[in-house]
Amino acid sequence: MLGYVTVNRDVLSEEDLRVYRGYYCGVCKSMARYGQFPRFALSYDSAFLAIVLGSLDDKPEEIMDEHCIIHHIKKNPAVKNSPAVDYAADMLLILAYYNLLDDKNDEHKLRGFAGELALRRAYQKLEKKYPKVCKDIKESLSELQEIEKNKSGNLDIASSAFGKTLSAVFCGYLEDERENRILAELAENLGGWIYVMDAIDDFDDDIKTNSYNPLIYREEGRDNLEDTLYNHLGRVFMAVDMLDIRKNKGIIDNVILFGLRGRTDSMLNKDESVKSEE
Repeated sequence: MLGYVTVNRDVLSEEDLRVYRGYYCGVCKSMARYGQFPRFALSYDSAFLAIVLGSLDDKPEEIMDEHCIIHHIKKNPAVKNSPAVDYAADMLLILAYYNLLDDKNDEHKLRGFAGELALRRAYQKLEKKYPKVCKDIKESLSELQEIEKNKSGNLDIASSAFGKTLSAVFCGYLEDERENRILAELAENLGGWIYVMDAIDDFDDDIKTNSYNPLIYREEGRDNLEDTLYNHLGRVFMAVDMLDIRKNKGIIDNVILFGLRGRTDSMLNKDESVKSEE
């Protein structure tokens, strides 16, 4: 369900693009603390998490050009020695573990059995490090599983459950109560947006495979979703505007105003084209 939160590179300065890529590669290298296997879960969503949390202090990024296991010839920028980057890497591994656990328990996929076993020891360490975050994630995912078992067509309830998952992730880094309230608003709406986008994207495949998708059971199907998606984006932007952002505001605004908005426009236009063909 990840991979939707990206920048629009065409309207990003070279300097900001270097910082953005540095956070992405930084998260990847940070995940290597737990071995090479966890890096399979890397996504640009985690870079956004790291950038947002890292923007709340004014300490300059330490960016170094380094080789990596994939890009072993050309060096790429990577943010180093960043608590926000390490936290984002930890959260990505936790979410990957629960995704593999779901594959193992519910769908009995070989990938789930092998992956869950490979990440189990790392997850156990992270569970001790972030007990509240892991507890909140587990509860929200259990709520989402119950909604899926009941084949609910209530899109708001289903997307809200996933929003709670992202809220747990975004709010486990700081102890500042005010900032966490704003981060929760940001994360819940970003999670809601991701869930709806994913439901639209997977609609046809889910019908074929008889997989749960709230749009299948929704009275309006996949019609009239514009207001829902744009409302989530508006609330994400308002939450970001309330944060005490001290650096990289241009990158964060780019993700929301051009990246997320562009993905939304593209998804809705694509969906309309598919429906017209039907």
